[in-house]
Amino acid sequence: MFAFRHQAACMSVTNFPAKPATLIEHLGQFIADTLTRCTRCGACFKACPMTGYAPGLPAADAQDVVAGVLGLLRQEAGTADALAWIEACTQSGRCSAACPEGINAMKMMRVARMSALGSLGAPRKIAPREEKGFFRRIGAFSQLQFSADEIEKWQR
Repeated sequence: MFAFRHQAACMSVTNFPAKPATLIEHLGQFIADTLTRCTRCGACFKACPMTGYAPGLPAADAQDVVAGVLGLLRQEAGTADALAWIEACTQSGRCSAACPEGINAMKMMRVARMSALGSLGAPRKIAPREEKGFFRRIGAFSQLQFSADEIEKWQR
């Protein structure tokens, strides 16, 4: 316990980025960091369990789709495949685990969805989900405990 307190006391506060004052500032910092660090390798897209269920995505080029998502972060039009991936996304988090750059790709998808919905100032590109009970079902589904074999069968 003492060693941890001692280390914490000796750490310089200047090593940490300034805390954003607003949500918009936080999102701006996240977007800038993501755009800087992302190599557009497509690992996040390849790891996503939902790409096989969205029309056109199984044949899409992973690097092109990621480039389209990054375009949405820059408030650009994005691409049809990027929008399809955003709409298919269930926030499984597998994309984040697959990223070799350590980017929170699940958050990248959430922020890109905000952009596509017009919530960050750009024109709306997709319609909002109006499915009643959607988030309640996601919560219930997330509490299910699957074995590794069951997950493998479900993903086929």
